[in-house]
Amino acid sequence: MGLSLDEKAYMNMISCYGKAGKRREASLLFGEMLEKGIKPGLISYNIMMNVFATGGLHQEAEQLFKVMERDDCSPDSFTYLSLVRAYTESLKYSVAEETINSMQKIGIVASCSHFNLLLSAFAKEGLMVEAERIYRKLLGVGLNPDLACYRSMMRGYMDYGHVTVGIKFFEHISENVNADRFILSAAVHFYRSAGNEIKAASVLDSMRHLGVGFLENLEIGSKLKSS
Repeated sequence: MGLSLDEKAYMNMISCYGKAGKRREASLLFGEMLEKGIKPGLISYNIMMNVFATGGLHQEAEQLFKVMERDDCSPDSFTYLSLVRAYTESLKYSVAEETINSMQKIGIVASCSHFNLLLSAFAKEGLMVEAERIYRKLLGVGLNPDLACYRSMMRGYMDYGHVTVGIKFFEHISENVNADRFILSAAVHFYRSAGNEIKAASVLDSMRHLGVGFLENLEIGSKLKSS
Protein backbone atom coordinates (compact mmCIF):
# COMPACT_ATOMS: atom_id res chain seq x y z
CA MET A 1 0.00 0.00 0.00
CA GLY A 2 1.38 3.43 -0.97
CA LEU A 3 1.51 6.56 1.12
CA SER A 4 -1.26 9.18 1.03
CA LEU A 5 -0.20 12.54 -0.41
CA ASP A 6 -0.16 14.22 3.02
CA GLU A 7 1.77 11.35 4.53
CA LYS A 8 4.24 11.42 1.65
CA ALA A 9 4.84 15.13 2.09
CA TYR A 10 5.47 14.74 5.81
CA MET A 11 7.76 11.76 5.40
CA ASN A 12 9.81 13.44 2.68
CA MET A 13 10.45 16.33 5.07
CA ILE A 14 11.16 14.00 7.99
CA SER A 15 13.60 12.02 5.86
CA CYS A 16 15.41 15.23 4.87
CA TYR A 17 15.64 16.32 8.51
CA GLY A 18 16.98 12.90 9.45
CA LYS A 19 19.67 12.98 6.76
CA ALA A 20 20.70 16.43 8.00
CA GLY A 21 20.99 15.14 11.57
CA LYS A 22 18.03 17.27 12.70
CA ARG A 23 16.39 14.51 14.71
CA ARG A 24 14.43 16.76 17.06
CA GLU A 25 12.83 18.57 14.12
CA ALA A 26 12.03 15.23 12.48
CA SER A 27 10.42 13.95 15.68
CA LEU A 28 8.32 17.11 16.11
CA LEU A 29 7.12 16.85 12.52
CA PHE A 30 6.18 13.19 13.01
CA GLY A 31 4.21 14.18 16.11
CA GLU A 32 2.46 16.93 14.17
CA MET A 33 1.47 14.40 11.52
CA LEU A 34 -0.09 12.19 14.20
CA GLU A 35 -1.94 15.14 15.73
CA LYS A 36 -3.51 15.85 12.35
CA GLY A 37 -4.92 12.34 12.34
CA ILE A 38 -2.63 11.05 9.62
CA LYS A 39 -2.00 7.40 10.43
CA PRO A 40 1.53 6.33 9.51
CA GLY A 41 2.10 3.11 7.63
CA LEU A 42 5.04 0.76 7.88
CA ILE A 43 7.21 2.84 5.53
CA SER A 44 6.66 5.97 7.60
CA TYR A 45 7.37 4.21 10.88
CA ASN A 46 10.55 2.75 9.42
CA ILE A 47 11.77 6.14 8.22
CA MET A 48 11.27 7.60 11.69
CA MET A 49 12.85 4.56 13.34
CA ASN A 50 15.92 5.01 11.16
CA VAL A 51 16.17 8.69 12.14
CA PHE A 52 16.26 7.70 15.82
CA ALA A 53 18.59 4.76 15.17
CA THR A 54 21.31 6.71 13.39
CA GLY A 55 21.47 9.05 16.36
CA GLY A 56 21.59 6.22 18.88
CA LEU A 57 18.32 7.40 20.41
CA HIS A 58 17.35 3.98 21.70
CA GLN A 59 14.66 5.16 24.13
CA GLU A 60 12.86 7.06 21.38
CA ALA A 61 13.22 4.06 19.05
CA GLU A 62 11.81 1.74 21.73
CA GLN A 63 8.86 4.03 22.31
CA LEU A 64 8.10 4.28 18.60
CA PHE A 65 8.35 0.49 18.30
CA LYS A 66 5.69 0.13 21.01
CA VAL A 67 3.48 2.69 19.26
CA MET A 68 3.77 0.66 16.06
CA GLU A 69 2.60 -2.48 17.83
CA ARG A 70 -0.32 -0.65 19.47
CA ASP A 71 -1.21 0.68 16.03
CA ASP A 72 -1.34 -2.90 14.69
CA CYS A 73 1.54 -2.10 12.34
CA SER A 74 3.73 -5.20 12.31
CA PRO A 75 7.48 -4.47 12.39
CA ASP A 76 9.54 -5.94 9.57
CA SER A 77 13.21 -6.75 9.10
CA PHE A 78 14.10 -3.10 8.46
CA THR A 79 12.32 -2.00 11.64
CA TYR A 80 14.40 -4.44 13.66
CA LEU A 81 17.56 -3.38 11.83
CA SER A 82 16.96 0.19 12.97
CA LEU A 83 16.24 -0.93 16.53
CA VAL A 84 19.45 -2.98 16.65
CA ARG A 85 21.36 0.01 15.26
CA ALA A 86 19.88 2.28 17.94
CA TYR A 87 21.09 -0.09 20.66
CA THR A 88 24.57 -0.59 19.22
CA GLU A 89 25.01 3.16 18.75
CA SER A 90 24.07 3.52 22.43
CA LEU A 91 26.57 0.78 23.40
CA LYS A 92 23.72 -1.45 24.60
CA TYR A 93 25.10 -4.56 22.98
CA SER A 94 23.27 -7.18 25.05
CA VAL A 95 19.91 -5.57 24.29
CA ALA A 96 20.84 -5.39 20.61
CA GLU A 97 21.53 -9.12 20.61
CA GLU A 98 18.28 -9.83 22.47
CA THR A 99 16.46 -7.85 19.78
CA ILE A 100 17.93 -10.06 17.05
CA ASN A 101 16.87 -13.13 19.05
CA SER A 102 13.35 -11.72 19.44
CA MET A 103 12.85 -11.09 15.74
CA GLN A 104 13.98 -14.62 14.92
CA LYS A 105 11.54 -16.08 17.44
CA ILE A 106 8.60 -14.45 15.66
CA GLY A 107 9.76 -15.69 12.27
CA ILE A 108 11.55 -12.63 10.89
CA VAL A 109 14.82 -13.75 9.34
CA ALA A 110 17.91 -11.88 10.50
CA SER A 111 20.33 -10.86 7.77
CA CYS A 112 24.08 -10.31 7.75
CA SER A 113 23.34 -6.61 8.19
CA HIS A 114 21.66 -7.25 11.54
CA PHE A 115 24.55 -9.31 12.84
CA ASN A 116 27.20 -7.01 11.39
CA LEU A 117 25.95 -4.10 13.49
CA LEU A 118 27.05 -6.11 16.53
CA LEU A 119 30.15 -7.52 14.86
CA SER A 120 31.33 -4.06 13.90
CA ALA A 121 30.55 -2.60 17.33
CA PHE A 122 32.44 -5.34 19.17
CA ALA A 123 35.38 -5.14 16.75
CA LYS A 124 35.67 -1.36 17.18
CA GLU A 125 35.85 -1.86 20.94
CA GLY A 126 38.40 -4.65 20.61
CA LEU A 127 35.98 -7.20 22.06
CA MET A 128 37.06 -9.87 19.61
CA VAL A 129 35.90 -12.82 21.72
CA GLU A 130 32.39 -11.38 21.53
CA ALA A 131 32.77 -10.56 17.84
CA GLU A 132 33.85 -14.14 17.16
CA ARG A 133 30.87 -15.45 19.12
CA ILE A 134 28.47 -13.36 17.01
CA TYR A 135 30.26 -14.50 13.86
CA ARG A 136 29.71 -18.14 14.86
CA LYS A 137 26.09 -17.34 15.67
CA LEU A 138 25.65 -15.87 12.20
CA LEU A 139 27.02 -19.06 10.67
CA GLY A 140 24.84 -21.12 13.00
CA VAL A 141 21.62 -19.67 11.61
CA GLY A 142 22.69 -20.59 8.08
CA LEU A 143 23.90 -17.22 6.82
CA ASN A 144 26.90 -16.77 4.58
CA PRO A 145 28.93 -13.80 5.86
CA ASP A 146 29.17 -10.90 3.43
CA LEU A 147 32.15 -8.62 2.80
CA ALA A 148 31.00 -6.20 5.49
CA CYS A 149 31.20 -8.98 8.09
CA TYR A 150 34.63 -10.04 6.87
CA ARG A 151 35.85 -6.45 7.01
CA SER A 152 34.56 -5.98 10.54
CA MET A 153 36.46 -9.02 11.76
CA MET A 154 39.67 -8.13 9.92
CA ARG A 155 39.43 -4.54 11.18
CA GLY A 156 39.19 -5.74 14.76
CA TYR A 157 42.15 -8.06 14.36
CA MET A 158 44.16 -5.30 12.68
CA ASP A 159 43.37 -2.48 15.11
CA TYR A 160 44.02 -4.57 18.21
CA GLY A 161 47.09 -6.47 17.04
CA HIS A 162 45.73 -10.02 16.71
CA VAL A 163 48.18 -11.10 14.01
CA THR A 164 48.04 -14.89 14.31
CA VAL A 165 44.25 -15.03 14.54
CA GLY A 166 43.96 -12.47 11.75
CA ILE A 167 46.07 -14.65 9.45
CA LYS A 168 44.03 -17.73 10.29
CA PHE A 169 40.79 -15.85 9.62
CA PHE A 170 42.06 -14.48 6.31
CA GLU A 171 43.17 -17.90 5.11
CA HIS A 172 39.72 -19.25 5.98
CA ILE A 173 37.89 -16.58 3.97
CA SER A 174 40.46 -15.83 1.24
CA GLU A 175 38.48 -17.51 -1.54
CA ASN A 176 35.44 -15.35 -0.78
CA VAL A 177 36.95 -11.86 -0.56
CA ASN A 178 37.67 -11.39 -4.29
CA ALA A 179 39.34 -8.01 -4.77
CA ASP A 180 38.57 -6.31 -1.47
CA ARG A 181 41.30 -3.74 -0.96
CA PHE A 182 41.16 -3.49 2.82
CA ILE A 183 41.07 -7.22 3.52
CA LEU A 184 43.89 -8.04 1.12
CA SER A 185 46.02 -5.15 2.39
CA ALA A 186 45.43 -6.22 6.00
CA ALA A 187 46.53 -9.74 5.09
CA VAL A 188 49.81 -8.41 3.65
CA HIS A 189 50.48 -6.46 6.85
CA PHE A 190 49.68 -9.52 8.96
CA TYR A 191 52.04 -11.75 6.97
CA ARG A 192 54.81 -9.17 7.13
CA SER A 193 54.35 -8.80 10.88
CA ALA A 194 54.61 -12.58 11.25
CA GLY A 195 57.78 -12.61 9.16
CA ASN A 196 56.17 -14.49 6.29
CA GLU A 197 57.40 -12.39 3.37
CA ILE A 198 56.65 -15.12 0.84
CA LYS A 199 52.92 -15.12 1.55
CA ALA A 200 52.88 -11.32 1.84
CA ALA A 201 54.46 -11.08 -1.61
CA SER A 202 51.98 -13.62 -2.99
CA VAL A 203 48.98 -11.56 -1.83
CA LEU A 204 50.60 -8.38 -3.16
CA ASP A 205 51.14 -10.05 -6.51
CA SER A 206 47.48 -11.08 -6.62
CA MET A 207 46.46 -7.50 -5.84
CA ARG A 208 48.57 -6.18 -8.72
CA HIS A 209 47.00 -8.64 -11.14
CA LEU A 210 43.54 -7.60 -9.93
CA GLY A 211 44.40 -3.92 -10.22
CA VAL A 212 43.83 -3.38 -6.49
CA GLY A 213 45.94 -0.76 -4.76
CA PHE A 214 47.77 -1.64 -1.55
CA LEU A 215 46.94 0.29 1.65
CA GLU A 216 50.45 0.97 2.92
CA ASN A 217 49.38 3.07 5.91
CA LEU A 218 47.39 0.40 7.76
CA GLU A 219 48.89 -0.11 11.19
CA ILE A 220 48.63 -3.24 13.29
CA GLY A 221 47.64 -2.48 16.89
CA SER A 222 46.77 1.16 16.19
CA LYS A 223 43.96 1.16 18.76
CA LEU A 224 46.27 -0.26 21.42
CA LYS A 225 48.66 2.65 20.94
CA SER A 226 45.91 5.25 21.14
CA SER A 227 44.28 3.81 24.26
